Amino acid sequence: MNSVSLTPIHGIAARRGSERGFALLEILVAFLILALGLGAILVGVSVAMRSDVRTQTSRSMLRVAQSRLEAAGVTEVLASGHREGRVGSTYSWQQKVTAIRPSAGLPKPDGAKAAPASANGVTAFWVEVAVRGSDGTVAKLAGLKLAPAAKP
Repeated sequence: MNSVSLTPIHGIAARRGSERGFALLEILVAFLILALGLGAILVGVSVAMRSDVRTQTSRSMLRVAQSRLEAAGVTEVLASGHREGRVGSTYSWQQKVTAIRPSAGLPKPDGAKAAPASANGVTAFWVEVAVRGSDGTVAKLAGLKLAPAAKP
């Protein structure tokens, strides 16, 4: 008959060395290590989720800014000035259009003198678009647009 024999040590029965179990202190330390590890993982996941939300918001604002920049001169006539509006309840945009008047004294990159806008038949405009999100972040885009010169 094979049975586990317990030998009394100082009035307490003890198991043999190979059958020894975990002490309460070892279990508490293991749970503490597990809790710290899970806490670190949860912090990492929450930081990653917040970063993802900011990235999605930034991407959406850049899409709105790009759309407004591309629409300038296509859906509306280019003229110096300031416009603003809203896209849904989340984003507001501001657009600033500035006419660029070439100066005969400014050299072009190839060294030739800049021609007046009327000689080219086009007018250059610098268009700046700023989109503000509901959280206060701002995305800005700018670009050079050409439009037919106004007929005198």
